[in-house]
Amino acid sequence: MILPDNDDYRITGTDAGFAIIKKSHAKTNPSRHFHPYWELLYIVSGERTFFYANRTLHIEAGAFICIPPGVLHRALNPPEEICCLYNIYFENQSNLYFAGIESLLTAKEPCIELSPAIQEKVTQLFARIGMEMEEKNDGYIQLSWALIMEVLVTVRRQHSSRGILIRPSQIMNSYVSAAVDYINSHYSGSLSLASVAQRLHISASYLSREFHRATPFTFIEYVNSLRIMHACTLLKSGSLNVTAISEACGFGSITQFGRCFRSLTGKSPLEYRDFFYGKN
Repeated sequence: MILPDNDDYRITGTDAGFAIIKKSHAKTNPSRHFHPYWELLYIVSGERTFFYANRTLHIEAGAFICIPPGVLHRALNPPEEICCLYNIYFENQSNLYFAGIESLLTAKEPCIELSPAIQEKVTQLFARIGMEMEEKNDGYIQLSWALIMEVLVTVRRQHSSRGILIRPSQIMNSYVSAAVDYINSHYSGSLSLASVAQRLHISASYLSREFHRATPFTFIEYVNSLRIMHACTLLKSGSLNVTAISEACGFGSITQFGRCFRSLTGKSPLEYRDFFYGKN
């Protein structure tokens, strides 16, 4: 039996070290395309078209996705697609509770479809986590983390026995796949829609139209998002200054880099580095 959990909620900024969100009619695209923390996405019912890393997925009830830090992702959400979902964001990845589940997050394929019997169990577990976080009874933090661990162990065990991988959607044709692969390998150099289309022996207008149809991005949005994603990795390493990172990621000027970085992360490059090292 599914536990009663009919109301949507967004429980963030808690002492537990993670946020949990439930949307019963999810349609809205997220404002950020990647973030510096792990995320769990679980689809209870309905359907969603979802861009993950370098592929477009059509996901339905039972889809379970572990999204690592810095991986580009976004929901496309055509008007006819509505789903009920849970998100968990691990806001504090330095606590002991997170250390206990980290190996489960990184195990196996990140995008799988759960069997019907496992779906019911996982839905119950997510509902219980939400109830614990809302009611805040004694020991709710410890119990919530134990329930998260049970979710991940349950998913991992199914994956080990008969996990069904979520396959890329057919809306990403071979030209778009080739363009995405080329951009992923050459993001630090000079890239333009015309030059990539020429390499693929197709027109720029065709590539532009198909690229936007198959992903949630225009060509330049995807290029800039990928560059900023890699810039975040370099900022966290602490070995290069901002100017060097801008050049290494393919930006033509430090001004363009700063503008794109703030639009995607909400912070300047230096603010992001300070945030990562706990200076703010």
